[in-house]
Amino acid sequence: MSLNPKITQWRGQRVWLVGASTGIGRATAESLHALGAKVIVSARSLAPLQALATKCPGLQILPLDASDEAAVKLAAQSLLDAGPLDLVMYCAAQLAGLWAHQGGDDQYGRNAVYRFA
Repeated sequence: MSLNPKITQWRGQRVWLVGASTGIGRATAESLHALGAKVIVSARSLAPLQALATKCPGLQILPLDASDEAAVKLAAQSLLDAGPLDLVMYCAAQLAGLWAHQGGDDQYGRNAVYRFA
């Protein structure tokens, strides 16, 4: 048995998307909502989540700063107390820009994003 079985029927599936205010997270939220999933969306910015909830009635918003470990644990426990989650998708990102003279191989790895003046 796979630890991640393929979900073919989304109706009624409980899904939490972290980082759903824009981009891939928002598009995924809209798509899964349209397929009948019970979607919970989180992001730092409340206004985009509220706009998404207006577009997708029934969608639940849970404002959250994904860089705050204690807040993430509290949010996860709150959601799990209400029942199991069928999918958790983490789409949040943190950009750590560097100036070119700072390098990046030690602290941020070889794929660091560099800014040039």
